[in-house]
Amino acid sequence: MVKVAYITLLGRSPWAVVNTYYKLLTRGGKAERIYVFTEERYRHNLPKVVEAIRAISEAYNLHPAIETEVVPDYGFFVADRKFRELFTKLEREGYRMGLDITSGRKALVAAAIVQTRQFPVAFIVYMGLLDLDFPDRPYMMIPTHMQPIKNFLGDESEGD
Repeated sequence: MVKVAYITLLGRSPWAVVNTYYKLLTRGGKAERIYVFTEERYRHNLPKVVEAIRAISEAYNLHPAIETEVVPDYGFFVADRKFRELFTKLEREGYRMGLDITSGRKALVAAAIVQTRQFPVAFIVYMGLLDLDFPDRPYMMIPTHMQPIKNFLGDESEGD
């Protein structure tokens, strides 16, 4: 059985993290470990994001270990080191990794994506929001055609 680790990046929008995770679960994705990275200025959103991920997971009878990591604002050097350490550990432990960059800010996104050159990352996803009239709503309250998702390591299809 393949062990899966899901790494997500929290920026301005907690909903972007939660809704992307929810959409991946509806497609059959599941992870034994979840890592939420954020910058210091968004630290205050971590408790509610972790709580939401836990609640959604439990609705699917999943109980992943959830860990958080806070890096300094614009801390791309620190982020680069933290991602390299995490990816090294996960690879050594036999995990297949997936990365969600939807909510991430540039410093975190760049640092995470650079590591994918050396590590076995199965997917890098980004979920768009095509209508800004739906910014702070749960996934199920936004029309699905307004939330296209792209796996940048997958096929060439756009959206769903």
